[in-house]
Amino acid sequence: MRKSKTEKREIILRPWEYPMAAQNLSVILIQTRVRGMLCRAAKGRQQVTKKVKAARVRSPMQQFVATGRSFSDERGFYTFVATKIQAWFRMQRLRWRGTLERYPLYHIAALQLQYAWKAHCQHKLYQQPAHGPNSAMTPVNRAALCIQTAWKSYTHRRIFRYYRDLLTFRSTGDPARMLRAVNPSEASLLDASMGAQVRFRLGGLAFPPTIYYKIFTRKPVCDLGAFSPKDYTVARQSAPVSHSHVKRRPGQSVHTTYIRVGNSYYRARQQAEDTRLWYRRLENNGWRPVTAKVLAEANADPIAQATGSRRAVNGFHYSKVVRQQDRERARRHKKRLWMQKLYTQGLLTTADRPENDHEETDKQPRLLFDVDFEGENWEAEAEEMFQWASALDYDEYLDNWVELGRTAATDGEPE
Repeated sequence: MRKSKTEKREIILRPWEYPMAAQNLSVILIQTRVRGMLCRAAKGRQQVTKKVKAARVRSPMQQFVATGRSFSDERGFYTFVATKIQAWFRMQRLRWRGTLERYPLYHIAALQLQYAWKAHCQHKLYQQPAHGPNSAMTPVNRAALCIQTAWKSYTHRRIFRYYRDLLTFRSTGDPARMLRAVNPSEASLLDASMGAQVRFRLGGLAFPPTIYYKIFTRKPVCDLGAFSPKDYTVARQSAPVSHSHVKRRPGQSVHTTYIRVGNSYYRARQQAEDTRLWYRRLENNGWRPVTAKVLAEANADPIAQATGSRRAVNGFHYSKVVRQQDRERARRHKKRLWMQKLYTQGLLTTADRPENDHEETDKQPRLLFDVDFEGENWEAEAEEMFQWASALDYDEYLDNWVELGRTAATDGEPE
C-alpha cells in the first residue's frame, strides 16, 4: 500500500472508513514493531555474550590486577579468589532455586523420590533381624529406628485428631453454604423444599484420610418408583384366575388375600403380576471426596467409584409402610450382629501364657475383663465390668454416629 506514514496513521485511527485497510495496516505495524524488538534483544544478548567470553579469557590473576592490585599481594589475591568462589556458589544456588520455582514439577518429583527412597530403606531395616550375630543394625541404628517410629506415630495421631476435630459438629451449619465451598455447581440446587442435609465422613485407602461428603434428603423423592412402579407400556389384560396350583415365574409377585363372606373368611390368590419390567430406582449418589484437585482426579477416587456407580436399589418397595418395616428389620439384624461380634471378639484379647519354661510362649485368648474373685480387689474389678457392660447401648451409639458430622436441614425443621 503506497501511502505515507501520515495517511497510514489516519486510516488506522479511523477504521470505520476503510476497515480492511485498517486491519492490514495494523497487522503490518505490529509485525514491524515485534521484529524490531526481537532483533534488538538478540543483538543485546550477543553483546553480553561477547563481553562474558572476553571476561572469561582473563585469568583470576589478571582480573585481580585489573581491579588495581599488584602481583605481590598474595593475601589479597587469596581473598579475591575466595570471594569469587562464594559469589559463584551463591549465584548457582539462586539459579537452582529460580528453576525450582519456575518448574514446581521438579520439586514434587524430588519429594516423591525422597519419600519412596525413605520407605524402601525403612522396609529393608524392618526386614532385617533386630538381634543376632548376623544383624546389620547397630544399637545406634535400632535406637534411631525406634525414635523414628515413635515420632511417626505421634505425627500420625496429630494429623488424625486434626481431621477428626473438623467433623465434630452435629446438625449445625447451612448445607448450601458448606456445599458452596466444596461443590459450587450443586450448591444452587439445594432449596428448603428438599430438606437436604450434607454428611461428612473420613475414609480412603491411604493415610492421611480423605474427607468425603454425601447429600441426603429428608423429604420423600417423588418418582414412579416411590408410589407406582408398574409397566405402563403393557396394556392390562384380564386373565382367567386359576384356582389350581399356580407356578410363579421369576420376577412375579403373588399376594395371598382373604375374601369375607358373612362371618367367614376364604383364602384367595391374586393374579400373578410380572415385576421384571417395573421401574427400578438407580442410586447415583455416592460418597465424593473433598479435594482441591481437578474433577477428573476426584472422580477417579476408588471410594467415589465404588459408592457412586449407577446401580439399582435392591429391595425398594413402593409402599412406605413396607419400607419402614424393612428398615426396622435390617436395624435389628445389624444390632444382633454387632452384639454377637462384641461378645465373641471384643471381649477376647491375646495374652502370653507360658506353659513350660523350656518351651516358647503360646498366645492364647483370654477375657478382657477376667475378674478374679479370689483376689482382694474383686469388688472393684466387678464394678468396672458392670459399668462397662451397662454403657453398651447400641441405639445410642448409632444415633451418635448418625448425628456426627451432619449439617442442618435446608428447611430448618428439627427431626
